[in-house]
Amino acid sequence: MNRRPSSHARALLLATVMSSAACGQAWAAPIAADRAKPAAPDTADVTPAPDTTNDADIVVTAERRTTDLQKTPIAISAFTPETLAERNIANVRDLAGQVPNLFVSRVSISHTTQTFSLRGVGEADPIQEPVVAIYVDDVYVPRQIGSMSEFVDLERIEVLRGPQGTLYGRNSSAGALRLITRDPDATFRASGEIGYGSFNDIQFHGLVSGPLVGDSLTASLAYIHRSRDGVTYDPTLGHDVNRISLDAIRGKLRFTGITNLDALLTVNVTRDRSDTRSYIPVNQPGTFNPRLSYSEVDPLQHLNSQSASLRLIYKLSSSLSVKSITAVGGFNLDPVNYDNDGQAALIQKNLIHYNDRYFTQELQLNGEFGRITFTGGLFYLHERFFVERDGFSRTGTATTAPVSKLRAHNITNTDAYAVFGEATWRATDIFSLTAGLRGTIERKDFVFDNKLLDDNRNVIGQSIAGEAAKTWRALTPKVTLQAQWTPNLLQYVTFARGFKSGGFDNRATRLDLATLPFNPETVSTYEGGVKATLFGRALRSNLAVFYNDYRDLQVSFYDPAYVGSRRGNAGKAHSWGIELENDLRLSPRLSLQASGGYLKAIYDDYKGAGGAGVNADGNPLTNAPQWSLSGGANYDLPVAGIGKVKLSVNAQYQSSFYTSALARPQDRVPGQTFVNGSVTWIPRDPSFQISLQGKNILGADKPVGSSYTPSTGIYYKNYPDPATVLISFKFTR
Repeated sequence: MNRRPSSHARALLLATVMSSAACGQAWAAPIAADRAKPAAPDTADVTPAPDTTNDADIVVTAERRTTDLQKTPIAISAFTPETLAERNIANVRDLAGQVPNLFVSRVSISHTTQTFSLRGVGEADPIQEPVVAIYVDDVYVPRQIGSMSEFVDLERIEVLRGPQGTLYGRNSSAGALRLITRDPDATFRASGEIGYGSFNDIQFHGLVSGPLVGDSLTASLAYIHRSRDGVTYDPTLGHDVNRISLDAIRGKLRFTGITNLDALLTVNVTRDRSDTRSYIPVNQPGTFNPRLSYSEVDPLQHLNSQSASLRLIYKLSSSLSVKSITAVGGFNLDPVNYDNDGQAALIQKNLIHYNDRYFTQELQLNGEFGRITFTGGLFYLHERFFVERDGFSRTGTATTAPVSKLRAHNITNTDAYAVFGEATWRATDIFSLTAGLRGTIERKDFVFDNKLLDDNRNVIGQSIAGEAAKTWRALTPKVTLQAQWTPNLLQYVTFARGFKSGGFDNRATRLDLATLPFNPETVSTYEGGVKATLFGRALRSNLAVFYNDYRDLQVSFYDPAYVGSRRGNAGKAHSWGIELENDLRLSPRLSLQASGGYLKAIYDDYKGAGGAGVNADGNPLTNAPQWSLSGGANYDLPVAGIGKVKLSVNAQYQSSFYTSALARPQDRVPGQTFVNGSVTWIPRDPSFQISLQGKNILGADKPVGSSYTPSTGIYYKNYPDPATVLISFKFTR
């Protein structure tokens, strides 16, 4: 078994911190003149207008107040609307490869379901609670089902790496993804964009925003439509599959007619009729074709999701404000049918109904008094997650092997309570100390009533039935020491602890395992970083190093005490790595971007990963590529008399990784590079634009996912979409 190299990793962290301090002194001289420029004052956490030029500050609200990205002591990647357009990022899935050490699966079970892994730890099962928390306009999204958003009128994306609990409603052990859409104001805005591309890809984005009653009541309405033919053909069904059909609408109503009060009501509705994923079997009749699936299951998916939130911000004084975020929402996914092998023969298929309903309430108190700034909060979550899954699974490799026919019918009710707070003391003009603490109490009630089925899904008998409940408590701290050596150079070191809730296995088929809870998993994170703005603010360069110690990892494993496989806390792991992000503006016309991440993520102790006596000790964590690199260039080419042409190109490379802790050759996904680009004509009147976009323009065609279960004969792979182009026409007013 490989031992956890904690002393080496912490030595690396200390060396980096010390060397960055030396660099700080070296950099101080050429940029000392910038000290005369005052720092931007903190304001309430209300989305400001975007700054888009390289010599302007990029503002973020990761610390629950408006701060300069370069003065925020968190490993954070921020994307403005201009950055998203330059890198062809149109939805959450397009973030794949764009953030160091963030793994975003390029293929998922459905179009609006997305799984993540950050710094080596993630949750590949979309029905489990995520370790990367997703917030849309400050509202927590409790499931990965329905979490993949298409973008319209987006103000900013923030990807926070490392545990986030002392400033946010829901605890998260790996990090947080924040999607912030633009709030309406008294300025009238309208835009529309229509595009047509490969595979009959039709896209439309529309927006109208402005005043309703003077300056005190404003509103916005945004709409998205996307439909696309499939990129895979299924000869068993006789039609193409992996099709997309999505409509979404968002409305906002904002009231500022009472002094010091800002009230915002937001409503989101999504209708997704895209296919569930049809997998590509490795064993095919005749010659292998990565664009053929032989699944016998019609990939139906009917998702309807809705949410509504009310955000209230009231300024008690110039230095103190209170904020309330109330949200209700959920989804109904019925049916969601998928074949888990890609073959024409019945090996494993699932016909499912999911229903999720949640309510959240968050209260924050944000203040700044002299040299102290602070945020304190209370959070409550109630969630009801319903599962009815009819599973048909062959019990062996032979086509004549018996088929298990079971209905899993269960409900998980979650009630989570938290109190959290964080304060920063600016001890001197250079040094600041931040301390935070979170207390969590969480209870889960699990009720199940599973049935035996016949071939036509009729109930013919009882499987297991019962209920169970458990409550967990946790305290998770955070401490950060930062040094603002100059206005353009920040250095920080952080210790933080993260927590992922325990629960019950809603896939269990035995009574003893269904009533057996698994406990929370925890992570202790040590991080150091440097953020520098150099060469007359032409270059932003951010470096972070980290070491994570994971305990009680929630995994599936063979437990000899129960003589079977179950979900529980069998894993210990560690990860360490380095992350570097650079943005350079060489001239008013030319800008470059380059980022990279190195990650070493290892299971230290994982017994029974593949059954009795089959361990994963020393194997790499799943979905944890060692290298993640990206780079891009943007150039504005003036064209006399007609405006300018904007040329953009970007590339992402991720090295190989494994989809199973067993790290077998069949589980290995090879490394590959994806290249995207766009050409945009911006006339002298910039209210109208024409753009030609290309994705995967070099046609990368290696697998991006793999699944191998030799006991039943399942072996399939997932492949990326082929090279595609899209031409779009956009107007703004």
